[in-house]
Amino acid sequence: MNAHTKAAKSQYWIFIADGKSTYWGRTGENMSLGYDIFRELSGGDPLWVAEATTLEEAREKLRTLARTVPAGYFIRDAATAKIVGRSDPEEPERVNS
Repeated sequence: MNAHTKAAKSQYWIFIADGKSTYWGRTGENMSLGYDIFRELSGGDPLWVAEATTLEEAREKLRTLARTVPAGYFIRDAATAKIVGRSDPEEPERVNS
């Protein structure tokens, strides 16, 4: 581990409290864990394909994926592990919540 990595590790920590995950390090810095986008494979298994910082960004990425490579996709909130959106393979522009 180089000095830069050690410094970064000492400044940033993942803190989980009260069922909420927050990212903190420097004073005033606070970020959520974001969202993951998965493709549903034919056997039902998920395949991770992208990440997003905000839910709106995740929805836009999901729409782009669904238009480009039609398939079933879903958005998972990384902090809660809950599915917060799904694509409709028949209507790529539609994201179900």
